[in-house]
Amino acid sequence: MFLVFNKQKIISYLVAFSTVIILFSGATIFMPKEDTIETSAKMGRLLPIYSVDTQDKKVAITINCAW
Repeated sequence: MFLVFNKQKIISYLVAFSTVIILFSGATIFMPKEDTIETSAKMGRLLPIYSVDTQDKKVAITINCAW
């Protein structure tokens, strides 16, 4: 099996890879730390968060992958 890389394919891979790197680094650098919420993991019990009492209009999306 041969892998063929032309100039257009290499450029598209570099653009996609650099976009992912820029998005992840931007999310870690520019995300304000005061917006995080501490959970009950420090107490030793893992409890789900059903709601948060706030006046801000924000949406949280969760995905449950338990089989």
